[in-house]
Amino acid sequence: MKYQIDDSHIDDIPSAVLYRQTMDHYPKSAIGCFIVSDGWDDQTLLELKERIGAYFLVGLQTDDNEFERLDIIEGVIRCQPNEVDNVIRILDVNSASTIIGIDVVDIKILFEYGNSFQFIQASATGESETDLIKVTTHNLVDQLSTARNTKALFIGMESVQSLPIEAFAYISEAVESLLSNDDASIYYRSSMTDEPNSFHLKAIYALA
Repeated sequence: MKYQIDDSHIDDIPSAVLYRQTMDHYPKSAIGCFIVSDGWDDQTLLELKERIGAYFLVGLQTDDNEFERLDIIEGVIRCQPNEVDNVIRILDVNSASTIIGIDVVDIKILFEYGNSFQFIQASATGESETDLIKVTTHNLVDQLSTARNTKALFIGMESVQSLPIEAFAYISEAVESLLSNDDASIYYRSSMTDEPNSFHLKAIYALA
């Protein structure tokens, strides 16, 4: 498990950006993300990496088609088409704005635990922060039931205000008690949302 004080938000360059071959402008980023079904190959991805100055590249797989592993990318995250923006959001660790956060190097290490990853998420709305956290945590843990043996897990928490340490302890205990792999590497980050009366949990875990 790793959590730390995060001051990386002082850097104006985003950690993660989604790139399309049809874009007129390619902004700089540390993690270059792309949709694997968009027709990228090793050469176009190499050119992309050099152009944006990326530390590494990550593919997002939004369908069930077989994907030929490309040597230049760090890994592939499976998600639904309507979840792409949320995947980019959790990878953009520079946007973390509370005391629990990780950096781009940690994300790089996360991808060393496998080539294929799964994205999941859960959220709730309501007046009681305690109830929101409990409901959302329960929903996420239910989804994680198929990932008990994962080697690596990345949890992103989004709340209107900074989470109390008790809330973080509740979430981490629920998640870690589910996993049967005592050696699993677990990373956490916390960030703010402007969506009132809401709480969100997002996760990326390594597939066996």
